[in-house]
Amino acid sequence: MAANFSSVPVLDFSLVSDNATKPEFILQLRHALINVGFLYLNNHTVSQRVTNDLIDYIPRLFDLPQEAKNQIFMANSPHFLGYSRLGAEFTKGKTDYREQFDFATPHETQWKPGAPEHLRLWGPSQVRVHKCVQSSFQAA
Repeated sequence: MAANFSSVPVLDFSLVSDNATKPEFILQLRHALINVGFLYLNNHTVSQRVTNDLIDYIPRLFDLPQEAKNQIFMANSPHFLGYSRLGAEFTKGKTDYREQFDFATPHETQWKPGAPEHLRLWGPSQVRVHKCVQSSFQAA
């Protein structure tokens, strides 16, 4: 698949449930994640309530005071999880004008000296994320 794209990839999650179409979904997912960086997932199994809760939650996360966001800078995490301020990242030598939070499913890190470097990517999100977000939302 080409690295260029002219529209957001739309993936059909229902392809995962059939062993005959699952490999095609995986190819599409790999392309979207590696070559595009985002996607739209159609026919997913996430309830509308959970989707709505997330849509309500996200603006509150970005509205946290800068001091709270700074406590969970990505640089504090060996797993590249946490907060990146607006304009802090670069792609192809140009500034990315985005503010972002990177979270992950809770994992215990399996990396140790001498292990493959990619194992560093698996690890827990910063604990302060949960405390910071919970205390800010409870105050709201």
